[in-house]
Amino acid sequence: MPAKKKAVAKKKPTAKNESHGKGLLAAGLVAGAALAVGTAYYLQTPKGKKMLQQAEKKALAMQKKLVTELGKQKKLTKKNYEEAVTKVMAYYAKTKDIASTEVPQVRDYLMSKWKDIEKEYKTAGKGK
Repeated sequence: MPAKKKAVAKKKPTAKNESHGKGLLAAGLVAGAALAVGTAYYLQTPKGKKMLQQAEKKALAMQKKLVTELGKQKKLTKKNYEEAVTKVMAYYAKTKDIASTEVPQVRDYLMSKWKDIEKEYKTAGKGK
């Protein structure tokens, strides 16, 4: 005769389990706040201010390059925007001006701004 399998009872959430989860959430919030305070403090130091200035310069250079690429297009479409972003990201990955691990994040961020770019473009076009 085959052996019968015992039914495994699922654990119901208990007050102890729920409070443990809330404790982890609270600890995460406190750690995040501490990290934010530490980062804000660091950015106020001379080294932090210099790092922030360098990041701003890189962002402005990237923006200028993207605007140049978009200026080559006859019409701004999502496809053209995506191609320009891809080209700019390839350039920055090649020159190593930004870390290769950051390229996908920056690309995703730029692509998430498409609606804002399109809206701004249409607004600027009406003013002409």
